[in-house]
Amino acid sequence: MKADIHKTLARLDLIIGREANCHFNNPVAPGKIEAFEKRNGINLPPSYKLFLEYTNGGMIVSDKLEEIIKRDNDLETAKWNANYLLSLGEMETEWNSMKNRNFGISQKDRSIYPIIPFCKTKTNEYLVFISVFDKEIESPVFDAFHEEPLGTWGLVAHDFNEFLYNYLKSNGDPDVMGDETLGVATDFIGPVYSTPTKEETNQQIIDRTTKYLKHNPDDDYALLERGIAYSALGNLKSALKDFNKSIALVDDNAYYYFNRGDLLMRAGKNRAALIDFDIAVKLEPNDCLYLNCRATMFRLMQKYDEAIKDLNKVLRINDRNLLAYYLRESIYRTLGEIEKADKDAQRIEELKEE
Repeated sequence: MKADIHKTLARLDLIIGREANCHFNNPVAPGKIEAFEKRNGINLPPSYKLFLEYTNGGMIVSDKLEEIIKRDNDLETAKWNANYLLSLGEMETEWNSMKNRNFGISQKDRSIYPIIPFCKTKTNEYLVFISVFDKEIESPVFDAFHEEPLGTWGLVAHDFNEFLYNYLKSNGDPDVMGDETLGVATDFIGPVYSTPTKEETNQQIIDRTTKYLKHNPDDDYALLERGIAYSALGNLKSALKDFNKSIALVDDNAYYYFNRGDLLMRAGKNRAALIDFDIAVKLEPNDCLYLNCRATMFRLMQKYDEAIKDLNKVLRINDRNLLAYYLRESIYRTLGEIEKADKDAQRIEELKEE
């Protein structure tokens, strides 16, 4: 694969050097591709990344469009009327747009939106890749025709290198109609991640997510869901492994840290649990659940002043939070502040009666 794409890029270089109708950008800035992949949790095909490192998108236009460009200095009109290879930034914009409008696949069915648009055709359709977990596997090129379902998106080329070769050979006007007999996007996308509407047992959750993770091992939410199920069944070692991996993939989600902290607390790892609850609170400082959890750890570690500060904040946010009153009453009794403890106990009884 690598030798083939390098030969095709060498051919592109020759064409750019001798043809007036070529309009290609400078290479993508170093680190931008990796940042894009990490930011969005998706993998671009290796041959396509090599293309971006050579030129950050562009197009070969017809003689008629070339006249418009020269006459009006108008590249935008040409882009709309040519088979245009998107820049990395344009691709991310279109990817977000497709994700937000559930183009092809509902976002509720998959935690990572896998459809990657890389080329806008002259009929204003898109050619797309499918993100895959194995970075050495090349996604075929499919035609994302209008709002038709994935099962009708036919195969245009077996990989980006084949598409680019055909693009150059046809002077920017390759056949972009997919052939469904050669394959469709649903053949390549793997199982769709979805949470069933019916109630599942923890073992059923583990079975479902394990099957899905075989195809998508870096799906952070599936890992989290399986970890919660493992934890509920008492398999703390497997749960911790899943929580660790989900946090390595997404390190700014308070709920992920809360679940790992809860597991560590159950395992008696108080200091480690406190660290996770502390991160959760810093990420979502007004969440009463996370504040109560951190206060619980402070109480267990006899850091009573810190615990009371968290519990006071919880009760400022929600003065009906029973757990906060229970925890604070217990701390006041430990400290010998009986009057304050009795006052909290009275408030607990009032709330229970209500």
